[in-house]
Amino acid sequence: MSDLDGAALLPPPFLAVLTGLGERRRGAAAWLSVVAGMLFPITWIAWYLKDERPARRAA
Repeated sequence: MSDLDGAALLPPPFLAVLTGLGERRRGAAAWLSVVAGMLFPITWIAWYLKDERPARRAA
């Protein structure tokens, strides 16, 4: 095993930062923005589902 095997589990830093900033802009608390950045794929899925449901109802 390589020393970098565990690094594959960490998000790329720029995606984590952008996700955290986006969550903060959506009105989340600072600590929640940090968590959202660390879990960015899950955050993006949640944003997609939250943003698409009202759009589908309006169509």
